[in-house]
Amino acid sequence: MRTHVQSAMELTIKKLIQFYQERGEPLHGAMWGVWMSGKTKAAISISRKDRRVRYLKFPERNITDTQFVKSIALAIEVGPDRSLLGTLDLIKATVKHRGGIYLLVIDEAQRLFAKKKFLSILKDLSEELDFIYLFLGDENLSKYLYPAYHSIVRRILVRKQIAPIDSETVALLLKKHGYTPQASELLTPLLKKARITTGELDIALYLARKKNLEKLTHDDLKVFLEAAAEGI
Repeated sequence: MRTHVQSAMELTIKKLIQFYQERGEPLHGAMWGVWMSGKTKAAISISRKDRRVRYLKFPERNITDTQFVKSIALAIEVGPDRSLLGTLDLIKATVKHRGGIYLLVIDEAQRLFAKKKFLSILKDLSEELDFIYLFLGDENLSKYLYPAYHSIVRRILVRKQIAPIDSETVALLLKKHGYTPQASELLTPLLKKARITTGELDIALYLARKKNLEKLTHDDLKVFLEAAAEGI
């Protein structure tokens, strides 16, 4: 299912690759939004269809430089070495041998930006191998995007805040769960006002269908949205 988030992400990736092809040097992007807006699903879906795009989630736990570089190697399908320098050498040799474009989508990037040493590793790889990055994160990511924070920020040209939901996605979700997609025109403003996300609506409609509701009233949907947000 191609949501508004996936459409926006595909357009951003297209722009970044186009910039690289026209300029011969990489520029990067950043997209951020609330949890459950569909960023991760969109990124994984795109990476499965486009071999130029690779997906990496930055972990919440503390990791070493070596572990970080190994995660990059695995994302681009390079078998890592035991050492940091060994893995870097393998990445460089393999990418130069393969050729082509690598755009690395780094999810949970607000965690990454909190640790500048990893940004320096990414900067060096981008300068040597022309890696392009698309940073995905929650709303905290945007607070790092000022030039003085790190030199890589100066190369983040495309910046976009992701809406929690829009009418295109509402219609798709209604259709997915067997409801009339035309209802999206009335529902979307209400959902936006309540700051309902793509993930919450998906779960609410799933719960409604499990109850065999053929038609959804506003009150019905409110009940299921509360269940999606707070649990059943």
